[in-house]
Amino acid sequence: MRSLTAILIIPVLVTACSMQEIADTNKKISDGASGIMNSLRGNSNPSTDVTTPMHLPQSLKKESKSKNYTVAVDVDTAAARIKRHYKFMSSQELDSLRNSFNDGAWKAAAEDDAHPVWEAIPGSYYKMGSDWNDNDHLDVEIEKNGSGSKLYITYSSASAERLSGSGVQKLMKEIHSVAIGE
Repeated sequence: MRSLTAILIIPVLVTACSMQEIADTNKKISDGASGIMNSLRGNSNPSTDVTTPMHLPQSLKKESKSKNYTVAVDVDTAAARIKRHYKFMSSQELDSLRNSFNDGAWKAAAEDDAHPVWEAIPGSYYKMGSDWNDNDHLDVEIEKNGSGSKLYITYSSASAERLSGSGVQKLMKEIHSVAIGE
């Protein structure tokens, strides 16, 4: 009887060991495949992430130039004009784009590459922005100021030459003109 019990228990123990090895191997394969899929989706784990040239941090320090304007236009109208003229995208529009087409995720990713900024409290405050030119960035804040609005425009660039040039001043004046409907 003892030998029969031993004969039955030994194969079970051997099978259990090999099942554990199979489970470990399966887990490694599954974890590897999951890591690859997460990388493809852009959700990679920072501890295992391989930095690609497209995602290297910028080594140049950006400086900013700002200009403020008071306009006699309500905040919602000024924001709508600037948003439409400069084609800034709201978070809702970006989500809608991402979910609406077969290639919506690709289009949304292209918009995300421009580092869009969008905050809105209708009737009182808007902030919108995105990358501009090569590695520059433009932010426009519009806040309620009585019956009018206050514009805060900030242009950031690593190029001191670009910031000191007339192009940035011209852009800021143009944003002001768009806000007042000229």
